[in-house]
Amino acid sequence: MRRGRDWRSDGHDLDAVWIFKLPGSCSLTRAIGAWGCVTILALGILSCAPRHRESPVRSARPVARAVPVAPSDSELNRSYLKAVADLQRLNAEMNAANKAQNFEMVREKAEEGLLRARAARLIAEQFRDVILREERLAAIDLTVEDLKRLVTITSQQ
Repeated sequence: MRRGRDWRSDGHDLDAVWIFKLPGSCSLTRAIGAWGCVTILALGILSCAPRHRESPVRSARPVARAVPVAPSDSELNRSYLKAVADLQRLNAEMNAANKAQNFEMVREKAEEGLLRARAARLIAEQFRDVILREERLAAIDLTVEDLKRLVTITSQQ
C-alpha cells in the first residue's frame, strides 16, 4: 500500500492516522506528553490566583478586653466634691433669684440642683470606705430633701 492522499484504507484517512503515529512513539513519550499537559494546565490555573494580596476573608483576631476597674475612693471623692461645688453655685444663684423674687428661676435652679444632687448620691454610693460613704450619703440626702421641698414650694406660687 502506498501512503498518500489518494489512497484510503477501510474508509479512514491515512494522513490523520499518520499524525498521531510519530516516529519513535512509545508509551514513555505519551506519558511525558500527558504529564506535560497536566503541568501546563496546573500552572495555568495557579496563574489565575491573586498574588501578594491579603486574603479577602480575614481571620478574627482575639480581642483582649480589660477588666473594668472601679474608680478609687480618691477619684470618687474628687467627683463628689465637684458635684457639691456645682450645688453650692446653684444655691448662690437660687438665693439671688429669691432676693429678686423670681420664683420661677428659683424653681428651675432647684430642679437642676435636684438632678445634680441625685447624681452626687450615685457617686457617694460607690465609696469603698464605709464611714466616708455613710457621711457623704447622709449629707447628700439632706440636700435632696431640701431641694424637693423647695421645688414643691416654688411650684405652688
